Amino acid sequence: MLVLLLLVSIFSNLINADCDGNLLMAGNGVIQNEGYPTNYSHNLNCSWTIQAPASEQVVLTFNKIMTEDCERCSCDYVQVRDGPNVTSPILATYCGDYPQPFSVMSSGDALTVRFVTDATNEGEGLIGFSANYTSIPECGGNFTAMNGTIMSPAVNDMYPNYADCLYQITVPPTYRVFLKVERLILQDKNKNNTCSDFLEVNEAGMTLGKYCGEQDRFSLMTSQNTVLVRFFSDGMNTSQGFTLLWEAMDCTQEYTEATGMISSPGFGGLYPSNANCTYNITLPPSKNVFLKFSLFELEAAPANDSAAMANGYCADILKKYDSSGLLESYCGLRDPFSIISTNNTMFLRFETNLAINLRGFKADYETIDSYMMYTDYTGTITPPLFRGMYAHNANITYSITRPQNEPIFLTFPNFELQEAVNGTCLDFIQVGIDTKCGEQDPMMYMFYGEANFRFRSDLAISAAGFQAQYDVCNTTLTEETGVLRSPGYPSAVYENITCTYTFKQTNQRQISLDFTDFSLPPKVNGTCETYVKITDRYTGDIEVMTYDAGQMMPETMLCGNKSPFNVTVPFREITITYKSSAALNNTMGFKMNFNVSEIPTTNMISTTTRQSTTTRVSTTTIATTQAPVTTTTGGAMPEPSLNANSITIPIVISIVVISVVIFIVAVIWIIKTRNSRGETGSLDLLSMRRTRQSYAAYNPAYEPNIELNTADY
Repeated sequence: MLVLLLLVSIFSNLINADCDGNLLMAGNGVIQNEGYPTNYSHNLNCSWTIQAPASEQVVLTFNKIMTEDCERCSCDYVQVRDGPNVTSPILATYCGDYPQPFSVMSSGDALTVRFVTDATNEGEGLIGFSANYTSIPECGGNFTAMNGTIMSPAVNDMYPNYADCLYQITVPPTYRVFLKVERLILQDKNKNNTCSDFLEVNEAGMTLGKYCGEQDRFSLMTSQNTVLVRFFSDGMNTSQGFTLLWEAMDCTQEYTEATGMISSPGFGGLYPSNANCTYNITLPPSKNVFLKFSLFELEAAPANDSAAMANGYCADILKKYDSSGLLESYCGLRDPFSIISTNNTMFLRFETNLAINLRGFKADYETIDSYMMYTDYTGTITPPLFRGMYAHNANITYSITRPQNEPIFLTFPNFELQEAVNGTCLDFIQVGIDTKCGEQDPMMYMFYGEANFRFRSDLAISAAGFQAQYDVCNTTLTEETGVLRSPGYPSAVYENITCTYTFKQTNQRQISLDFTDFSLPPKVNGTCETYVKITDRYTGDIEVMTYDAGQMMPETMLCGNKSPFNVTVPFREITITYKSSAALNNTMGFKMNFNVSEIPTTNMISTTTRQSTTTRVSTTTIATTQAPVTTTTGGAMPEPSLNANSITIPIVISIVVISVVIFIVAVIWIIKTRNSRGETGSLDLLSMRRTRQSYAAYNPAYEPNIELNTADY
């Protein structure tokens, strides 16, 4: 009994012979001829009408068809009509053997199936047909959201035959529709090389694309805010279908910030076909746009089935404009590059055809000046660079200004621009009337008070560019920390010049001079012809202990090659003098870091310094340290081991001896003075005061002893 009930349940929706005019309400059911899966009977004329709810469509899936196979299906056949009765339009008529399942879909909410047999059966295994039916939501429709997803109708993961779905997408007027096909697996082109099943995109009556077969992901952009998408399948083979995403996109972008990033639509994937996007960059007046492309990959030569752009050789193209007009058009695959606008605006237009989609482009922009001014005592200048190459369309003036006609030494240690074409420099540096391009050895120029030069590049070839450095002479430095170098260091040496650098302070402070590189010509006949000298205004030239000829020697003029060394000295006004006579190929000049600070109250090293302008010896707090210099005449000379104690002990002994001698002389002089006090007191007092006034004039830091001047003589 239980088995009987189960069989009744399974075949409750099964309709057999003598079934003309049966009406079935769509849900899920089975239609098959009488006797299936055994041979069907003669002279059958059966029909079934499947009615779906409103806004739904009927999908009929044939599991198997096996009938007599006559020409034009004139014997036995299964017929599907698109409507509610046997007079509705014929969708398809089947006869013969169809072993694989396939589906048929109505265009409306009803579908009619007829099964007709004649009076004879010729063949074995003529079992008729079996089909499942169901209903699905109506395909197609109108969509107005800002984004969404469309999928092909499907039953058991396969789209049905005779599908004809229309999808209309409308976004706000200022937007465009960006379509991204994530999956497309349809029936391949037929033998006539046309699409039987296809996905078609239409805009304003024009077909933007018609796709079939299996394709990788691609995208498409409309030029208007409305698009019509159609999915069609014929009555033959089916496949997995498609998945399409859409979003509303504003393809006119405005940029006014000082920096920003622009990219092709859909960047990170593939740019769309039929794109027509604009990018407007507007900066404040007197500024220029420096646009740097880190990725550029567009379709180059037109495909056979697509037209070229207006320039005749680009399939997809990016055009760059400014107020002067079209700067350049680019397509294809390019290494990273950059371009500068002529003024404060830049306008880009990105256009693609209906063929190949690639990765597109990505660019960052920043704000630069076309007139660059420098006022520091030293500096380095390079052109706008990106990935080691200078920008196209540069036109920049560089100006260096200094007060009081200070000498300015302008050096180009590195220089590599585009080579001249037919004797004409297209990319060049112009210094006065001197124009240079190509590759150049270090170039040297000297100016007074102001130096100017101009850099110009075209829209074609780029190169590594240039490096310019400038150094000022005969100047007073107010900075407390910085770097000081000889003009042209390290690539060039200017001959027959004398430069002074003065540091001034209102109060007594300390300066540390850290020479990190020192490479001057050696002594000639025991004399430095090119040298560095450090002079305190009030105490004279400062002696620096250096290693020479195997021993430590005090020197006021420093020359030759020296290991890094440091000079730290208290000062109110100090001057560094650099005198250059003749350059040698293996010399570079000097480089020094300086730092002005307060005098520490502890940990000071007391050493003796001598004035070169007088025989007077004074004790000044100074810290001098230097790594021993290796002399390279003949062979390497061993360096003596020096430490603080070995230097300090002889100095202390000398101070003690000098102090004792001064004390004895003073005692003798006082005794003699007291003996002749009555006779020469007034003259001695005047003489002593004049002596102290003279020393005070020589050394303004000197403070007279008030008690001594008012003593009773």
